[in-house]
Amino acid sequence: MDSDALDNAPVGITRTSPRGWAILLLFRAQGSSVILVSYTFGLFLPFISDDLGITPLEAGLLQGVWWITAAVLALPSGAWLSRIRPIPLVLASLLLGVPFLFLQGLANSFLLLFLARFLFVAFHTITVPARTLLLQQWVSPKQYATVNSVGLSQHSIMLAVAVSTSALLITSLGSWRAAYFIMGGFFVLQTLLWPLIARESKAPVISLQREVESQMGSPLRALKAFPQAWLLAITMFSLSATWTAMVTFLPTLWLEERGVPLTLGGPLLGFLYYGLIPSGLLGGYLARKVTKRKLLLWVPALLNTALGVAIVLTPWPLLLIPLISALGLVWVATPAMQILPFEFPGITPREVAVVSSLVITFMGLGFAVGPVTTGAVAQWTGSIQTGLVVLCLGTVVGVVAGLFYPGQSKAEEKLERN
Repeated sequence: MDSDALDNAPVGITRTSPRGWAILLLFRAQGSSVILVSYTFGLFLPFISDDLGITPLEAGLLQGVWWITAAVLALPSGAWLSRIRPIPLVLASLLLGVPFLFLQGLANSFLLLFLARFLFVAFHTITVPARTLLLQQWVSPKQYATVNSVGLSQHSIMLAVAVSTSALLITSLGSWRAAYFIMGGFFVLQTLLWPLIARESKAPVISLQREVESQMGSPLRALKAFPQAWLLAITMFSLSATWTAMVTFLPTLWLEERGVPLTLGGPLLGFLYYGLIPSGLLGGYLARKVTKRKLLLWVPALLNTALGVAIVLTPWPLLLIPLISALGLVWVATPAMQILPFEFPGITPREVAVVSSLVITFMGLGFAVGPVTTGAVAQWTGSIQTGLVVLCLGTVVGVVAGLFYPGQSKAEEKLERN
């Protein structure tokens, strides 16, 4: 991304230090670990259903509460907590959330599992403003998209390994509860590493906190001042809804209607991530080269809808491999999408946090709507396939939003002049 596009970012960082890379990637790993607990739920679901008697609608609610909670709390967190120093905010979130990850493994009823999932993600969501503030505090503006891209590849490796091996792990352990305890141990390790690596006294931009605290007025004005933020958010909503619907219900669809065992369904689902491991690094390249920003929105949204329907209707496992891989590759554009708020003319650091929170809110809504809608339609029609098809067709709203995104941004004008 051209540095001229980030006139509003704090200046002073010309090169991202190794500590800056470590902090941002550890922060991304923490987010990936939280998401992992949600995404592997679909593979745990047959075991949990046998143990706790979970219905399709309850399964949708257990997945949906995860993302509804994130959606409801993201924007208030971005507006109110963006004044708090990001490093201690992240540590507080980790310490508060860990007990409720272990509680999910101890749950003996739908209600207890529901409450544990709700509280775990609620304490994680308070870190929403930390991502943009950490970027501005530790990373060179020219490398925002690159750091996000490396983080996406790291995220893909973690989830590819976990999704591919979860069913085998549960089968070998003979307990879905033990799998939650293992994830809890991994989360505890990251909690211990955070204060060792994230040393605020070493931050290259020491003036960021003063700049944040000195900003007058509410950062919520950004929601009115930058209408393009809503279009970006709607596009991410469509991508997210498809993703959680797939990871929640595809393993059960394949098992019950296609006879594909979970030990094969898990690795098949892993192809969502395999292609992203190397190609996630293209995010920085796309941010620099795709000057017509709306292409970063409507093209992935269109592919997301088409591939989602194709995956649900395809009965052949070998054909599923390229289709699922392609659906994962749609997310290659997301690191470039994530830096779009930094390009809005005249935007301040806290307003960037609010716009990013709006996007996270809509992503949370999408992640929630996907499984809840699919589960409700499946229970009504008696067909998980029908539920998934209805959900995928509804995500065409992202294509429409992407087409309405401004065709000429400030960044594009400067790129063309250069």
